[in-house]
Amino acid sequence: MSRSSPRTKNWLERAGYPPTRRGRSSGARVSLGFLISGWLILAPGVAPVWANPVAPAPGGGASVGGSSTGDDDGGSSETIDGIMAQIAAARGELADLDAKLTEATEAFDAGRIRLGKARAAVDDAEARVDRADTAVRDAVAERRGLAASAYRAGGLDTLSAILTGDPGSVLDRVGALNALGRRAHTAESRERLARVDLTEARTTARTTLADAQSAFDAVTDQKRIIQASAGRQRTLLDGLVAKQADLERQAREREAAAQRARQQAAAAEAARIAQAAAAEQARLRQQSGLVQQASDAFAATPVAPAPAATGAPPPPVGGGGAPVAVAEAYRQIGKPYVWGAEGPDAFDCSGLTQWVWAKAGAQLPHYTGDQWNAGRHVSRDQLIPGDLVFFNAALDHVGVYIGNGQMIHAPHTGAVVRVENVWWSSFQGAVRPAG
Repeated sequence: MSRSSPRTKNWLERAGYPPTRRGRSSGARVSLGFLISGWLILAPGVAPVWANPVAPAPGGGASVGGSSTGDDDGGSSETIDGIMAQIAAARGELADLDAKLTEATEAFDAGRIRLGKARAAVDDAEARVDRADTAVRDAVAERRGLAASAYRAGGLDTLSAILTGDPGSVLDRVGALNALGRRAHTAESRERLARVDLTEARTTARTTLADAQSAFDAVTDQKRIIQASAGRQRTLLDGLVAKQADLERQAREREAAAQRARQQAAAAEAARIAQAAAAEQARLRQQSGLVQQASDAFAATPVAPAPAATGAPPPPVGGGGAPVAVAEAYRQIGKPYVWGAEGPDAFDCSGLTQWVWAKAGAQLPHYTGDQWNAGRHVSRDQLIPGDLVFFNAALDHVGVYIGNGQMIHAPHTGAVVRVENVWWSSFQGAVRPAG
């Protein structure tokens, strides 16, 4: 192969191609073209963004990390917390996709510019080869014209030399024409050599263009894949956000329904308590009337002298204030429990016992622990109406015993002062105040 001209080499180097060397095979030139195309597409030391493509999730989803709507995970993701976790994951995956899309877009733009440059280089190489073809044709025509002129001049001048007797001038003309022919042949050879070099450069440029086109097509496809994945991920995220809003709406509706149910239950309980208190007061009024009738009848009946006591002693009775305390306790039935209250319109447990025994003349502290030490301790089988009955290991509740295993007490918030059976399961003891 002939050697490239300095002019051709300088143009190749300006165009960004490495200098050619004699003796390289066509395979080596193709390999060089691939290296150049790789340089056009990739920056040194930077992995291409399409090295790890994001494939669409199975079933058409756009979840890269396995986010789902929670239809197959046992229902845990149907909670608001589960949906919020999925939203956070989907947003993270979408951010990753957006970052990859940005990189792919930059590579796409760079590839488009470099592809344009490669096309321009091919066009320039084609034009140079065309000009070289024209130059070769012109050189051939010039050489042939000079040869014809020399041939014609040689024949005529020989005849002229015979007729004129001047052979020296004839030889001078022939020598000049031969010199011109040799220069024309040299010019033709030079143009042919330049054409060979330009043809090689055109082949390299075409190879580079093909490689640049392939790389550009690849990054274009990858950009389209990432855009589709990002679109599906945004659709998934929008669905999750809508689902979260729906779950929150359902939770608010459930809470509102529960609140209405609690209000209705509280109203029903208040009505039941009021009805029970009214019934208890009616029963007490009836009992009071019966007691009054019996008392009147007893007062109208003569009383015979009592025989001498020979048998068992009479059953114990409370102190002088116990009947007053019991009667006062009955009068408080139906009043609401309020923590810390000590009458006259509301009571807590120790406030009630303090109030009723104050009416009987005994001053008790407003604290169950102190009331436990405010009188004589009596056992369960010694209980009489008016005694204070205490409950729980902490002695945190107290009531007024009224006989027949019953007591009057203020039980808890939301309830009213009422008659109940003594809480024997938590009974701790009893105290009989001095009054």
